[in-house]
Amino acid sequence: MKADRRHGNSRLSRAIKKDVSMTSVFGWVATDAEQRRRMMEVVDQFRDSTTIDDLGLGGIRDAFSDTLFPGTSTLHTRIRYALFVPWTLQLASDRNATVSEMSGAFTRSEFQLTQSLLNGGESAGVIGRMAGADLKRTASTVYWGLLSTWGVFERGFTVREYFERCVLRREQKRVLPRADDPEVALELTPTGLHERLPAAPTDLLNAAEFALRPEDEQFLREAITHYAPGSLLAHLVENQPASWVDFESAPATFASPEIVADLPQALQGLVTRANKYAIAVHGASLVYNLILARRTGRHIDDEMTYEEHYIDRIHEWFDETQREGTPTAEDQNQIWLMVSATGRALSRSTTVFVREWIASVNAAANADQLIESAEVIQRIISREREKKGARARLAPGNRRALDAWSGAAGTGRNNFRWNYVARHLQDLYDVRTTD
Repeated sequence: MKADRRHGNSRLSRAIKKDVSMTSVFGWVATDAEQRRRMMEVVDQFRDSTTIDDLGLGGIRDAFSDTLFPGTSTLHTRIRYALFVPWTLQLASDRNATVSEMSGAFTRSEFQLTQSLLNGGESAGVIGRMAGADLKRTASTVYWGLLSTWGVFERGFTVREYFERCVLRREQKRVLPRADDPEVALELTPTGLHERLPAAPTDLLNAAEFALRPEDEQFLREAITHYAPGSLLAHLVENQPASWVDFESAPATFASPEIVADLPQALQGLVTRANKYAIAVHGASLVYNLILARRTGRHIDDEMTYEEHYIDRIHEWFDETQREGTPTAEDQNQIWLMVSATGRALSRSTTVFVREWIASVNAAANADQLIESAEVIQRIISREREKKGARARLAPGNRRALDAWSGAAGTGRNNFRWNYVARHLQDLYDVRTTD
């Protein structure tokens, strides 16, 4: 019996010396929110079959994601959080308070925002809806990378610096001489927030919603296209595919024909290269799972073994590679350059593994020849052992890890955060539909 085909698939010097204490809950966000966000994203990868990285290719995946969709993250839910965070900062700073007092007010506002969204009728995508008072993954932490990438905050900016600048500006207003002309504005230290950030809704902390106002959409659209030019994200912000009328009709992938057909040549090349790479390395993950299936001898049910299931999926995948093609040698060189451009380390062993895997796929006459190749199988086994050491499922004597295999490990294809990006784009498109 054949398996169901659907299975495939920055900085102000410290002028303010007093009141340097911060609450323990807030401290890490104030010092390095982006580092914390990245760590949480790694944790989340274990819940997403497209991000589990048994073969050590996550750096390439993330480089593609950051290049196609700058600022995005698998931790994101809705795009209006890119405004909620700076708005709650502004509200917390609108008082004659110390840095610590403002910081505390901001921390409390993050919890108030959760309840406000629930009051406003939102549920799905509300950060903290389930955690409540135990919330550790605050919106400011989750969205910090996006805010700096999209220019909403200065790069290298921290929450504490914002409140320090607010105190400094308050002192500057008090001591700086006034100009004779009332139209002449004081030259104050910038707060670090974008000057054209739209005003917060008056009921922000009472009954909020994810729907954007026209001024919100315009600000975000201009920020993305200005700070992430040439990206697929910027292109789609400005160019909504004709067939994309609502979230249900959103393209299935970042490389769907309705997207690719409208792309300028350079961007089309990037998207095509990303898609071919995703298809090619998907096969390596499937073969890895086939090896696990053979080692365990496990059944899906009375009628099918996992080995049969993965052989079926590999045949389907191999047919797709024949239609779509694999990354050329020049494509692969462009991929290595892209990874380096995003600041990620790329080991020689990784490039060799990818090159050799693609070469094996290209050389195989059919799927059976590929999966019966002792050289191909050993390459997959060696790669997992290289990346995971004694923790590798295929390491000699590590029966516990092998037995813990659930039947699928990283079998989802790389989509480079498309599911999250599509939700953001839909929020922007919805404003245009109602105008």
